[in-house]
Amino acid sequence: MKFAIRLFVRFLPVLCFLLTAGMGLASPGVTSSGMTDPGETGPGVNPEIPALADILGGTDPEARARAVVRLKAMGQPAMPGLVAALAEGDAVRRRGAALGLGLLPAPGLADKAIVAALADPDTTVRSMAAHASAAAGPDMAPGLVGLLADPDPSRRDAAAYGLSLMGRKAVPALAAGLAAPDAFARAKAAWLLGHLGQDAAPAIPALIRALDTDDQRVVHVLAEAIDTISPPPALVWHHLMLLGAPCSGLYPQARLGRAAAPILVRLLDRPGTPLAQTAFRALLGIGNDAIPALSRAVATGTPSQRTGAALLLSDIDPASVLSLPEDLRQSLSGLRHQP
Repeated sequence: MKFAIRLFVRFLPVLCFLLTAGMGLASPGVTSSGMTDPGETGPGVNPEIPALADILGGTDPEARARAVVRLKAMGQPAMPGLVAALAEGDAVRRRGAALGLGLLPAPGLADKAIVAALADPDTTVRSMAAHASAAAGPDMAPGLVGLLADPDPSRRDAAAYGLSLMGRKAVPALAAGLAAPDAFARAKAAWLLGHLGQDAAPAIPALIRALDTDDQRVVHVLAEAIDTISPPPALVWHHLMLLGAPCSGLYPQARLGRAAAPILVRLLDRPGTPLAQTAFRALLGIGNDAIPALSRAVATGTPSQRTGAALLLSDIDPASVLSLPEDLRQSLSGLRHQP
């Protein structure tokens, strides 16, 4: 017994060495299963992701289809690896990573990476990032609308593309964007709403409120969007008459339409269009309260505004025809005698 104890004590250092060496038999960063330790590429990063991103960004349709199936099987845990590939990979890998983010159950969790990719120097990466933002849905829409005023034209265009792909889900955010301080952003939001057609019908009140601007270029884009959406004329007439009116609760304090006249006159610059025709009827309905705005349009408006305003004045106050400029009197005379 004592001999056995002495033998154990004698060989104890050797046993410790063997145990220690056995624990380090595998190469650093490789587990017993043969997979690379995730810690080598960062916490939570699946080392399979870069290769999948390369395949997704490639041109082999069969390989890409298999990679899509594999990525969807991984689910949301694939996000850290895709974000890393999007930030550090070459163009092919970045394309695949951006595409991959759009395939995840919740792409919006990578919103910062997607937004950064909207300014990528590679056009395809920007396009894939736009698709990913559209897949993220309404949660990303307000941020994309905010990018419509971004100084980088590439990011602006990519954000607009993402919003157009999002469709009706982007309508609330685009309607809110009509109140942006940047005129270009307001016009772009209006154009996108018009591009959505009938799906953007809930934004009609916001589009009409946005007509209260001195920027005639924005007015034209807003008016074109409203005409493209083609809302019921009665709805348009109602909201046009509320323009400019200070409201307390649901009811305007001033006479309906009085404050709207200066804004409605601007729409006369688009003769023959549905919105201009509705504005014409609304001004006629406002009557005498519209005379100051119509008189200013006769003096300083565009040719279309001057002609429309003169025609309205002649209907509201026939005696005012005598005070109209000669060119307008002749124009009205021609209009009145047309068959």
